Amino acid sequence: MNKEDLIWQLAINVKQLRNENHWTQEELAERADINVRQVSRIENISNETSLDILCSVASAFDINPNKLYEPLFFETQIEWLNHIFPSVRDMEHLAKGEGITDIFQDNAGKLLQVLLVTGLKDLPGREGNDAVDRFKNEYELKSLNVNLVKGFSTHHHMNPKIIEKYRKVDWVFAVYRDIELQEIWLLRPNDLEFYYDKWATKWYAEEGKDINNPKIPLKYVRENGILVYEQPKSGDLFFSDITKYL
Repeated sequence: MNKEDLIWQLAINVKQLRNENHWTQEELAERADINVRQVSRIENISNETSLDILCSVASAFDINPNKLYEPLFFETQIEWLNHIFPSVRDMEHLAKGEGITDIFQDNAGKLLQVLLVTGLKDLPGREGNDAVDRFKNEYELKSLNVNLVKGFSTHHHMNPKIIEKYRKVDWVFAVYRDIELQEIWLLRPNDLEFYYDKWATKWYAEEGKDINNPKIPLKYVRENGILVYEQPKSGDLFFSDITKYL
């Protein structure tokens, strides 16, 4: 940001924060112990703001003065995530120095990216499907870190009952490189019938012994799926409505 951008961002933030608190300019001035004309000058970008006034205004909002020069309001959640993601990358760099290869190992941070990009909503619970779109279509979600594995995990007790559940929904496969979302692929039930048939045949051949977490290779997903999202060179996430690929 250049000087003009910083002053413009300050004006936007002060006005937005004041409106969120339902304060008039006079009320903000009183809380910050400054002249109301100084509030007006900030919001109308009339002149530069002194450090003393900036700190007083920040104190009134109970916010760090530095934050008043940063974007605080976003039109979409993806914009918000893109804004904070550099700090997440810093955290990842710090973690790798301590031998931690994937700070999103428990998947919640990765799930957040997939939901925001595709427009899906989370379906909590371990026994049902994972997500739903705005038309109430349900999906099975899978992810992998391409730096660690080359196949998607499925279910630790694969059996005909689970297979029949899987046959009823589309699958979304998310590919990450550590914490960075690289690709999202959509596979329809027919695209996965090869594996459904293979797993069912094995289950019956082994007299009803559940299969422990059979994998679906990334290579198969890329060869048979629909590419819904691919990370741009900027590294910023963007919205890609998954329902337009159905």
